[in-house]
Amino acid sequence: MTKGKLWFHQVVLFGVLGVLLLLNLIKGSFVFNVSLLWWLLGAVIGFLFVFGDRVVYSLVVNADDSLRVRFGEIFRKGNFVKELNLLLLEEYDQKELVARSFLFLVVWTTLAFFAMSSVVNSFARGLVLGIGIHLIFDMIYDYVKDKEKFDLWFWQIKRTLEPEEKRWFVIIMSLVFVLLAINL
Repeated sequence: MTKGKLWFHQVVLFGVLGVLLLLNLIKGSFVFNVSLLWWLLGAVIGFLFVFGDRVVYSLVVNADDSLRVRFGEIFRKGNFVKELNLLLLEEYDQKELVARSFLFLVVWTTLAFFAMSSVVNSFARGLVLGIGIHLIFDMIYDYVKDKEKFDLWFWQIKRTLEPEEKRWFVIIMSLVFVLLAINL
């Protein structure tokens, strides 16, 4: 992940949240109250939640991972903010990330549908939305900028997908995200 992508993560998160707030304002359903703040907090935490996938992979799944060594250095040095920022800017060879996979996106879609139709809690709806924003952003970014990294989204599938299948996957998941996000 380059510094540009980390900055772009922030722009996408706050841009999507701004657009959704603007849509609610236009529809006349915008209300500024505590539930809006819970929704925003949930979205930010959900967005950050996806970064935790790298942590789980390094500390639990792959004990020999170079990121695990970096985590040890962060806790020994004690300057958490600076070291964590450097950690997020660096690329590590992590190929089987659970959250960045075809199957996890399907699970997220199901979760988002149930959250949209059944959950009233603003924080929970924001959390699901934040996870989706991050996943869709990473998927589209990898599809456009890094085809090799995009192929890793399908590590759980036992066959090689054709480029056309991958393109349709991106299109369909993006449309599903937009439809769900408008209602979350």
